[in-house]
Amino acid sequence: MSHKAIETAAQAASAPDAPSPRVGFVSLGCPKNLVDSEVMMGLLTRAGATLTPDAAQADILVVNTCSFIDKAKQESVDTILEMARHKTGGRATRLVVTGCMVERYRNEIQANIPEVDAVVGTGELESIVAAAGIERANSPFRILSPQESAAAVGTGELESIVAAAGIERANSPFRILSPQESAAAVRAEGLRREQQGRFSREQWDGAIAELPNYLYDEATPRVRTTASSSAYIKIAEGCDHPCGFCIIPQIGSRQVPFAPV
Repeated sequence: MSHKAIETAAQAASAPDAPSPRVGFVSLGCPKNLVDSEVMMGLLTRAGATLTPDAAQADILVVNTCSFIDKAKQESVDTILEMARHKTGGRATRLVVTGCMVERYRNEIQANIPEVDAVVGTGELESIVAAAGIERANSPFRILSPQESAAAVGTGELESIVAAAGIERANSPFRILSPQESAAAVRAEGLRREQQGRFSREQWDGAIAELPNYLYDEATPRVRTTASSSAYIKIAEGCDHPCGFCIIPQIGSRQVPFAPV
């Protein structure tokens, strides 16, 4: 069979029975937020969605928000309301709000903007597929939620499973840390400030109290939006310096570095 015939057969075999939903994505804020947007777009396309740059042509709209300063919060609110108009008077049937503003104002967003169907915090990126309402009815597989994944694979077990399967990731720039290595990687200054209660989220009205709890790796699907010659890479989450004027440590907790091999 020729290469072209194999390609055609593969496309036919993977073709969905129903048209794939079109997703319009708006990413606001910093480059770290853009990386989260690219990861969520990767997860959505892997689940069968098609991305569109035209909000008027989208079935599902996603706004990845920023809430660093007042102007950023206002831009996020204005963008959510703009996308909501596409739902009330256009083609879109679902509106999802994600990102930093969800971490700070989850309940307020859902209470004050009824057009919003779902919210996804910065530590819940893997929930974007479910939040978008995308179903893969003909697939024999189902993407697990973070809670289901944790229940299926115990803490620290993933590396042993990979090793037992004889899988080598020699060319990977990342390595999954063992619980012992994770503890050793914690910066003393951040841990000391955490023990002093400076990262406390007891009164938190946002998405998740335990952050950061999502770190992507080289196996995570991602749709790059930058020029082909460059890409943003996160080297850490959170910050060890809870300055009074900055919301980042409250959104991301103390610093957790990625682990290069």
